[in-house]
Amino acid sequence: MIKILLIEDHFLVRMSQKIVLNEVYREPTIAEAESFEAGISHIQASPFDLILLDTDIPDGKNRPMIERIRQLQPGVVILMCSGADEQIQALEYITSGANGYLSKSADKEEMITAVTTVMKKNRYVSPAVQEKLLEAVSTGNQSGKGPKVVKGLSVREKEVMHMLIKGKWVKEIASDLNLRANTISTFKARIFQKMGVSSIIELARKVGD
Repeated sequence: MIKILLIEDHFLVRMSQKIVLNEVYREPTIAEAESFEAGISHIQASPFDLILLDTDIPDGKNRPMIERIRQLQPGVVILMCSGADEQIQALEYITSGANGYLSKSADKEEMITAVTTVMKKNRYVSPAVQEKLLEAVSTGNQSGKGPKVVKGLSVREKEVMHMLIKGKWVKEIASDLNLRANTISTFKARIFQKMGVSSIIELARKVGD
């Protein structure tokens, strides 16, 4: 039986999530928390298969919430749910370790797609976010001039940069390159500094300019 934790402070949102989850899974065990600390208490007490986490939950601190959950349950699937602009936040949460990002304005079918996708250990962002990222990356190639040459980055930094733009997590990149996660985090910080950006979307846009 699948065990799911909803960390969401709005009653109606939790109710709608439960309705959809009961359609996707047969008799799931669903726990609820109205604050991040209450959610942490649930996580400390019991293992979960899936956590739906509100990005703006009381007691929560944005992306560091993911790291704290991973310290307690490293393998749990985390689907972020937010009313904020997904095209600004989605990839930042994904690269911070979330399995997916779902807008609270999504319809039932998209929520089902998001849940089933992340539960297969794949990542989920909406088609709109995927399109925006692809557009940012491909803009520089539409004139027929070929990929933009990024100056000032080492060969390894360029390799890490392109993997970040593809949406890979720091831990995934570390595994692919046989390096430590903190080494990749250092590369990421250095790339952001050299490129003058503060997010993956900004980085993708700059590479595509």
